[in-house]
Amino acid sequence: MFEIQYFIIGIVQGLTEFLPISSSGHLVLISKITNWEDQGLFTDVAVHCGTLIAVILYLKKELLLLLRKLMTLNLKENMFIVKVVIATLPSVFLGYFIYDIVSEYFRNLKLVAISSIIFAILLFVADRMKYNEQKWISISYKNAFIVGMFQILAFIPGASRAGVTITGARFLGLNRSNAAIFSMLLSIPIILASVFLSSIHLLNSEISQTNLVQPLFSAFVACITALLSINIMMKLIKKGNFNLFIIYRILLGFLLLYFYA
Repeated sequence: MFEIQYFIIGIVQGLTEFLPISSSGHLVLISKITNWEDQGLFTDVAVHCGTLIAVILYLKKELLLLLRKLMTLNLKENMFIVKVVIATLPSVFLGYFIYDIVSEYFRNLKLVAISSIIFAILLFVADRMKYNEQKWISISYKNAFIVGMFQILAFIPGASRAGVTITGARFLGLNRSNAAIFSMLLSIPIILASVFLSSIHLLNSEISQTNLVQPLFSAFVACITALLSINIMMKLIKKGNFNLFIIYRILLGFLLLYFYA
């Protein structure tokens, strides 16, 4: 049973972390359906590390480009990193203060369902916006900050961090691929911050993790699954749009309201 639980957790985290369909919402749903015991904070940290490795591997070209620019020590060449910081700070700052509140009070299926529907509609509207030729690396400070403000909405279960940042970027005129890449780049510091905060809570807790195999197994599954899901999403949006994810979120929302709310 435990092996199945950790396998499913890895699959769900990997599939949903970078797709605009809400990873936290699906984890809440899995917990409700299965009545499994909470997998523990260590597993949460492990699966986030797995998805972090996945996005770094997928964005290796973009990250190497940024690294080469960073090594030039030319301030003008490294302004994109400043923009990522600007886009990340609102969520990190707010997350520090509301981490416990979100973890304890915001995890209910009715909220997940309503959020899933509302943010799917927002993504639908944003995805109909005309796009410009602006690349992810040339996004303005103002637009980076606006996407960062959208990212705050990801604290609402069911909203989806990937979904709200892609929505914000599409409203600002980035095309689908550039919006997705910018969203994934923003996920790196956010996941790092989440792992850091969770690690602090883990160190301050009296719970000891004696079995490392199961969390590490979940992390491996999450990494592989995340790589596959990112590749599939990028291929889909290069040829089409986000409609598949939008329809899924709306159907999921109404099903949750019907069966569990």
